[in-house]
Amino acid sequence: MVDDDPVVVGANRYRFSPDERILNPHVMSVSFIWVLSGTGEILAGGRRFPVDAQHVVRLPWHHAVEYRASKKGPFHVGTLHVVPRHARGSAVVPRVAHLPGDALLGDPARTGDPGEFLPGITTTRNSAARRIVEFGTIAIERLAEGAFVEEYFRALGRLVLLENAAWAGGHAQQSTLAGTLEMMMTFVRHHIAEPLPVARVAESARCSETTAQRLFTKHVGESMQAWIRQVRLHEAANLLSTTGLRVSEVAQLVGYSDPLYFSRAFRAAYGVAPSRFARTELRP
Repeated sequence: MVDDDPVVVGANRYRFSPDERILNPHVMSVSFIWVLSGTGEILAGGRRFPVDAQHVVRLPWHHAVEYRASKKGPFHVGTLHVVPRHARGSAVVPRVAHLPGDALLGDPARTGDPGEFLPGITTTRNSAARRIVEFGTIAIERLAEGAFVEEYFRALGRLVLLENAAWAGGHAQQSTLAGTLEMMMTFVRHHIAEPLPVARVAESARCSETTAQRLFTKHVGESMQAWIRQVRLHEAANLLSTTGLRVSEVAQLVGYSDPLYFSRAFRAAYGVAPSRFARTELRP
């Protein structure tokens, strides 16, 4: 048996209040955060991750992280914390060190490599990330039962890090690029009522305009602006079919300042004027 191996030391769910911010400056774990509902931002490793439901964020050993919940619809998150190497023979304390002064910050039994991988983001469409979320849910349930069985949580830790290797191993660059695309898509959905030039969307993911356009063309099959137009019109169709809003109001909500231009774009996409679409689709 090895002298040290991974162990899950914490897992929980937390529902943020509107506009709530939390800073954890010294998180001594490899962490996985998934969004159950709502929206917000997670800042770590010099990167800003706009997130909503289905996003999964991965952070390396000994990181600082700040959570910023949205003012409207703040996020509800799940978290899972793994110590990559915990010495055998030293009792495992099921708790994560994250604040200055915590005795566990200097615990020699807990070690890891901060440079093993960079902070990353994906969604539960990534099979490895989805399984990690499933393991996290199991850990939350077991910890809530109040009994910490060390061998169980060591086994769970090994499984989590095996899936983490599948997430990163051999496809690290592709995962990073896919995460960048996800960040831009999330930004667009959060700011659909606003002007969205390529430069602004690219900046949201800290990439160049050229990279942004290339990612959309490669992974979505169309330009960024074509995709944004599609998202705007899809949201417009949803609003027209589920609300009693006027066409001009819907146009404003999806980023069209000119209702006439919006009507022409909508007719081109759906084959019918938005006013007629609303009368056809809306139910009492």
